[in-house]
Amino acid sequence: MIEFINVFKEKAIDYIQFQFTTILGEFKSVEFPVKIWDDLKEGTGIDGSSLGFLMTEQSDMRIVPDYNTFAVFPWNPRIGRFICDLTDNNGIPYPTCPRGILKKIISKAKALGYGFQTRPELEWYFITKDFKPSDKAMYMDNLPNDKRQDLRRQITDDMMDMNIGVKTIHHEVGYGQQEVEFTADNALQQADNVQTGKLITKVRAFYKDIISTYMPKPFEQMAGNGLHIHQYLNKNGENAFSDKEKGISDILRYYIGGIQHNINPISAILNPTTNSYKRLTPHHEAPVYVSWGVGNRTALIRVPGYENSARIEYRAGDAMMNIYLGSAILLAAGLDGIKNNIEPNQPTTKNVDLLTDDKRKELKIEKLPENLEESLKAFEKSNFIKKTLGKELMKIYLNFKYTELQEFEIAKSNGNEKDWEYNKYLFM
Repeated sequence: MIEFINVFKEKAIDYIQFQFTTILGEFKSVEFPVKIWDDLKEGTGIDGSSLGFLMTEQSDMRIVPDYNTFAVFPWNPRIGRFICDLTDNNGIPYPTCPRGILKKIISKAKALGYGFQTRPELEWYFITKDFKPSDKAMYMDNLPNDKRQDLRRQITDDMMDMNIGVKTIHHEVGYGQQEVEFTADNALQQADNVQTGKLITKVRAFYKDIISTYMPKPFEQMAGNGLHIHQYLNKNGENAFSDKEKGISDILRYYIGGIQHNINPISAILNPTTNSYKRLTPHHEAPVYVSWGVGNRTALIRVPGYENSARIEYRAGDAMMNIYLGSAILLAAGLDGIKNNIEPNQPTTKNVDLLTDDKRKELKIEKLPENLEESLKAFEKSNFIKKTLGKELMKIYLNFKYTELQEFEIAKSNGNEKDWEYNKYLFM
């Protein structure tokens, strides 16, 4: 084990921050002086009920640092951080820990001989304090329109300093909208990277007196914020999604079939807010139909390459999701498809939004859930969800989300729908 106390001295670190993620995907932390590292290096207690992990009568939990996640905050190098797992007081992984659930599903895949990597694409808006886009730039613009280039580069520098592999950065379609694509890495580290990356954008925006928001549809007439997740499956060092003769393998096809088969309940995780479904509208590069195709950016699941580069891209998700649960549920659904040889519907290279109803029926293409209530009802009835996420997390999540729906309906009936969503989601 690394003698971290020596690392702390070498880097002049004065404080340590333990970070962890709630069931709803919020990134939380507790901080302590480095001088008491020896007392807390194996974890510390938290009130799990106040954070929504469990019931009040069982409020004691521990957060335990994963030493592999150590990094220093570039904006305050006096602080080092570790990302933590949640356990009970006896050190047993807690069943409602999102990071622990992803680790469990990755272990299940490993037992079947599979390695799982992901490559997320994060989209967000820079907006002013009066909720206006912070620039008038458009897709891949340069200066002078893209006036947040230097801020985006600073964010990218921070990401790389905190061990996140960055592929590309650019201005997105909407005014003030940004995107960063990560390089491929193991799914657990990528989930950590998404949480860290979101934190970086928010902190750097705060220091510029603007807001970084991952709200899926902050502006009705502009593009929404997605979180596309590219997925890679390998076996024995080979790409399990590729086939030298057929281009794409049966495993890839069954993996897609598993996601499609479970799409309604998993949408409650991948699109977890009322605002999420305002992004999923036709003709806005956000999928509306349960479809797939090679090179098809209008499909729910895009297969960008053949043979050695074969992978899948899930395009409907947004960054309101808990990335640990989102990654876990996609992998679990894919493995379910492989196990049961679930065939997907027919692939298409055509614009799915422009197909006639008859053509979609011929291709067996159905619609995604149209709102949060629809996906939650499917989530509640799903044995797959119960098996994958566990009864306890399922119960807590449903309680949170049905309460959220009730609040939304009240706001809507009072004509305060937009304000309610801004207050609820703008800073998540």
